[in-house]
Amino acid sequence: MWPRVNVPDGPAPPAASCGPPPVRPAAGWYAVPVALVVLAAAGLLTALALPRGDADAAAGPAVAGDAAAGLPVRLEEGRTYFLYVRRDGSSPFGCAVVHDGGRSRVRLTRKDSWSADDRPGRRYTASMTAPVSGAAVLTCRGTDGPLLVAPDGTGDFYVGLAFLGALAACVAAAAGFVLTLTRRSRADQRARLGAAGRARRPAAPR
Repeated sequence: MWPRVNVPDGPAPPAASCGPPPVRPAAGWYAVPVALVVLAAAGLLTALALPRGDADAAAGPAVAGDAAAGLPVRLEEGRTYFLYVRRDGSSPFGCAVVHDGGRSRVRLTRKDSWSADDRPGRRYTASMTAPVSGAAVLTCRGTDGPLLVAPDGTGDFYVGLAFLGALAACVAAAAGFVLTLTRRSRADQRARLGAAGRARRPAAPR
């Protein structure tokens, strides 16, 4: 005869799940979107806090005239200015600024020449850094026509880049939040379905 096997009383233990446990996004998953939001807010606040209007007013408007005789300009010390001549005009040299009875020589460079605007009938020829602030007279030699002096607008370009970077960070942060919330919702749904399946599983016969 076969030996008798004692079957333990009570319901059978639940069967082990075949699939891997659901992955629930942890709180650390929100760190990157939150950091992007903080960076975007800091970038926007910094760009908005820049006194663009006052700086542009202090830099003075674009003016044109005879630099050989003396061109009245309004300058801001340390700011870069672009010099333009006629398309067929010669480039200036030996420039100086007269301010409050003093005369300061200025060095002509190609600083920020890549951002110089295209102006009808004129071409960019040089850049200069203002040695003084306020009303002054610019004199240059070598020009055979009117010289146009305009403030460098490269700062506005960088402010625009800051805005675009902040907007890109906002979009990336929103996408990160949506992705994390979606994965968390799916993980909760899988967990509920697994619990419901185990509850419906019939108990083993005694």
